[in-house]
Amino acid sequence: QGRELIGDAELARFIELFAQHRLTARASAILVPHVLVMLREYTAGLQHLGAALPFILRMFTELCSRAMSIDTASRTPELGALYAQLVDACVGVAARTPDGETVDRVLTCVADMVVPQLAHMVPDFERQVGVATHLMQQIISPALRAHMTGGYSGPAQATTQTQHFAAVLQSLAALAQQTSLAKVWRRDVWDFYGDAKFFSEQTMAPTLAMHWKQLVRQLLATDKDRVADLLSRIAASAPGLFANRVYEAQTRALALRRLSFAVWAGTTNQYLSHLPHVQERLVDILKNAPLPVVQCEVFLCLRVLLCRISNHHMSNFWPMLLTELIRLCLLQLAREGPEDREQAQLFLAACKFLDLLFVLGTEDFLIHQWVFITDTIDALYGSP
Repeated sequence: QGRELIGDAELARFIELFAQHRLTARASAILVPHVLVMLREYTAGLQHLGAALPFILRMFTELCSRAMSIDTASRTPELGALYAQLVDACVGVAARTPDGETVDRVLTCVADMVVPQLAHMVPDFERQVGVATHLMQQIISPALRAHMTGGYSGPAQATTQTQHFAAVLQSLAALAQQTSLAKVWRRDVWDFYGDAKFFSEQTMAPTLAMHWKQLVRQLLATDKDRVADLLSRIAASAPGLFANRVYEAQTRALALRRLSFAVWAGTTNQYLSHLPHVQERLVDILKNAPLPVVQCEVFLCLRVLLCRISNHHMSNFWPMLLTELIRLCLLQLAREGPEDREQAQLFLAACKFLDLLFVLGTEDFLIHQWVFITDTIDALYGSP
């Protein structure tokens, strides 16, 4: 009678809170046979639960987790298999429902409760891979593909795109924390990272950028060869008969930005071993007189390097940096006529880099700062 009066969502939420605050782990273990019966019943009828779906998933996750935390005998193959079926069923139903709020709540539960405890709740590794793969195929991969093609369709219609994509990335980030499941998500993240829309305003919204930072860090930490791949994409391609210089410049600029993002996502000196190769690529770019769009990305990359690489490792960069900065300043001072937009953006990028140098006050730069700025009386008021 109580269940009919308060509904599935309310009942599930009550049991979850009761288990958290009132039920001891030992008492939870006694309930395992009853939990098994409930798991079978609910798994068979999930499609009729609607908005109660995320609450049901949270309830069973809490009950099973508390039971298993004290009684290892409770970790029976049957319990793990039924729980995996429940998660798969919840994800499958959520992927088909038009209620975007329900989808996002399921994803939040998956990220906060299911994935962090998956190895504990589902001892069979093959079943863990199956759960993660099902989550990727049903919700995460379609959302990534839809984002790359320019629009959403399906379960996110009732919520804003940013809110839904944040929930998707939250689940993906939770999977990325499980190193044993790297093969499940790595390919999708790498494909999206290499897509032209990765740096779009929608992808890099404030609520999404930090998720991508974590994902790219985990991606490159679990696959060392990816960094070499990023560096190879920066290298200039051999000029062809029908080469499009503007297109090649834009492609190279995006490759540089991906490298900058990777270094920014990493920890201090994480990519120190790759620094000579990075320097080689940057010097090669500046030698070949690239278009301003590429040079702007060079200065962005240098700013990131200053923040992620210890100063004493950057000493080999100074001859190149000073030469290029002086050249751009002299070019700007000598410029006449109407302002060129691309050149103005390039000079702004150089000034941002100089500004960071002054803020950091590195010893290697202090002896050269007089070339760009001075605070003497003569500079302020002019010599008599």
